[in-house]
Amino acid sequence: MRYLKLFFLLLKICFMILSCNEHGSEEILLREARELMDAGRFSLVLELSGTVSGRPVIDDRVRSELDSMADYARRYMIEFPYSAEDIIRLLASDSVDAGEDMLREWEKAGDLEYMWIDGERRYFRWAHRNLYRINDSLRALKQIDRQRDESLFEVCAGETDRIIRLSHRTGNGIPVNPKKMKVMYTISVDADAVPPGEVIRCWMPFPRDDSPRLDSIVLVKTDPAKHLVSPGSLMHRSIYFEKEVVMGEPTVFFMELEFRSWSTYFDPAELSGLTGNGINPEIDEYTVVRPPHIRFSEEITTLASSIVKEDMSTFEKARAIYLWINDNIIWTSALEYGLMTDIPGYVLSNMRGDCGMQTLLFISLCRASGIPAKWQSGWMMHPGHVNLHDWSEIWIDQAGWIPVDVSFKLQPSDDPAASEFYISGIDSYRLIVNDDYGRPLYPEKIFPRSEPVDFQRGELEWNGGNIYFDKWKYNMQVEYK
Repeated sequence: MRYLKLFFLLLKICFMILSCNEHGSEEILLREARELMDAGRFSLVLELSGTVSGRPVIDDRVRSELDSMADYARRYMIEFPYSAEDIIRLLASDSVDAGEDMLREWEKAGDLEYMWIDGERRYFRWAHRNLYRINDSLRALKQIDRQRDESLFEVCAGETDRIIRLSHRTGNGIPVNPKKMKVMYTISVDADAVPPGEVIRCWMPFPRDDSPRLDSIVLVKTDPAKHLVSPGSLMHRSIYFEKEVVMGEPTVFFMELEFRSWSTYFDPAELSGLTGNGINPEIDEYTVVRPPHIRFSEEITTLASSIVKEDMSTFEKARAIYLWINDNIIWTSALEYGLMTDIPGYVLSNMRGDCGMQTLLFISLCRASGIPAKWQSGWMMHPGHVNLHDWSEIWIDQAGWIPVDVSFKLQPSDDPAASEFYISGIDSYRLIVNDDYGRPLYPEKIFPRSEPVDFQRGELEWNGGNIYFDKWKYNMQVEYK
């Protein structure tokens, strides 16, 4: 009966398309498409959009909204590719015996992420891996992140001890412990993803030149040679290229550059004694809401007031928020941010999230507690652990901007200073690209971005639209000098 109803709905929509020459009919068409989208009937949304796209009688506004819905339908289908049988098979390959009944139990507990797509459960592409991080019994059994975490902790331990010693000699917040790195970054667009002869526009991440923690930036070479580097004042730093597509060949963009990165560290004992923040118009924007991802919802304000106390200093409040996230929020692989309407809300509802999600929760709780806080992101460059990464900074008038990396959590050390290093410090293995999130690129992108929040992998488009992540690959090679 359900499929018969859908058949008649699709028949109705097709009839409206054929007769769609009046504003009222177009509005009905849009309403029906939105209902399909809300119901997760993404295949029908794609079919509807494809049918409409070639009809000149459709209003441009209507076509644009239908195209947007189709774009998001495709993104959801990419993010949730697995059936129940796929998940059971993936678990079995890891020697985890599970059937449909067990999947239902994990779903009910919120441990196994899925959504209804085209009338069936479809599972998040990292759902089975996240299950090993979320579920208590499987986490103890699998420990999938143990070797990675221990290796990263080992890298960080030597660095943080050195940074703390140097900073005690030089003073709070003075850059120390420089690391020089060479980066070879490549983006390769799949052959025939775009028609031959068309031009692909490409934005790649580029180091910031306005940060006291980055300097000696040298662009060695690029392919293509012609490029445009964005002004350092923009929140997303990028290098822009254009290249014509050749039939049957991938379209490759490349840059090689060098830069030097520095650490900074602030002694918590000194920060705890500072009086806090007064009136400072330059940082007012970092104290307010910024929907949809920074909101003073009842959940955020209630949680913030339960964590911080009025008699705490600004730093003590930030530290308390950091420790709450450390103790309560599990790191997991995340949905693409472009599909999320309230990232901190998602984190609190599920008690999990990746580095950027935890960072947005930290920023929201800080601002709700009167602490100026802002986003910073790019890449973590630790040997053996080069990856996309997000962190934050908080402001205290007498100290300035203080880096805080909430997803690095407490380090496994008996020394409190080393354990809590990332509450008031950051290591040198960083490539800073962004000083905020969700800001325009340069030159501005015509079509919607693949990642509208962060900018780390890059962005691509052509005259026919955005080129989503499933059509291209990125690669970063790092040499330490």
